[in-house]
Amino acid sequence: MIESMSGAQSIMDREREWPGAVGRRRWPLTLWVGIIWVVACEALLFGDVIASHRGALRSQGAIVEVMAREPASGMGRLARWAAVNMTPLVWPGYVILMEGILVAQTGTSPVRRRPHHFALLCLASIFIWCVFDWINFYYIRAWDYIGMPQENRWSRYWGYASAFACVVPGMLLSGQFFMNLGWFDGARSPGWRMPRWAKWVALSCGAAMLVWPFIGRNPVTNLTLWTSLVFFLDPINLKLGRPGMFRDWQAGWYGRTLAAFAGGLLCGLLWEFWNYWALAKWVYHLPFLGAAQEVRYFEMPVIGLLGFIPFGLECWVMWQTMRMPLDGLAEGLPDERTLV
Repeated sequence: MIESMSGAQSIMDREREWPGAVGRRRWPLTLWVGIIWVVACEALLFGDVIASHRGALRSQGAIVEVMAREPASGMGRLARWAAVNMTPLVWPGYVILMEGILVAQTGTSPVRRRPHHFALLCLASIFIWCVFDWINFYYIRAWDYIGMPQENRWSRYWGYASAFACVVPGMLLSGQFFMNLGWFDGARSPGWRMPRWAKWVALSCGAAMLVWPFIGRNPVTNLTLWTSLVFFLDPINLKLGRPGMFRDWQAGWYGRTLAAFAGGLLCGLLWEFWNYWALAKWVYHLPFLGAAQEVRYFEMPVIGLLGFIPFGLECWVMWQTMRMPLDGLAEGLPDERTLV
């Protein structure tokens, strides 16, 4: 009975926040645009796979060999271009699709309610992913990009910007979708206060986990990279009164953390799927996994999928820290049920 009342109250709260959304579903233009966009990217990618009689390629040499066989028809050249640029092409479509799904769920979306916040999030996403790429390429070498366009630098830079700008928005919009479904509404407990010593332990552990890749310079340090900034930055966010994981937990609310986990995992599954047959892609080098490195979900060793779960939360925590100097430019999060 109490759970039923809680569910009804949740619906009433959402109905007050988004008038007319409950009981009436809209099918916005962005939903259809996103569907068509993603399906078109898939069709072009697999059109190139079929026309070039290839499968997934895992070396620079194999990609160069396929690229040397230029398609003869205009449609073939379009499919080849899409295969080379699959990641920067499909992910904006996915973001548009998720925006449409959120509007269909609630009558609006974070993109429409807080456009400045979302625009700055996309820019921050580029910086956030560049941080991880920088650590990887200069220190741990856990993944490499192959097949990157070489004819001129701008053909690479637009792709980097488009793909990187969608990393964090894609995960947070996906997490918001799960939260709107009410999957994590029951993830609550009585409020509690985190001891001061525990905050210092978390911050110290986060700092040590972050430093390890710089000292170890080995792919194994990848194990701490995807959680280090949660423990390092979130105590700072808590101290400064910003939204964050520990603030939610002290209030007895774990749903937003779980939604960030779910968003990260969903996008990880999609990243690896859309990456696999592309002609510009990433491949992994995780020798510390031994034979388990060859048990793969597309290019990713299956055990590596676990890293996507905290990655969504880590990016959300990083964004909350980065938002501090942007108060007044980026609209704040309106409530505890909002990821983006």
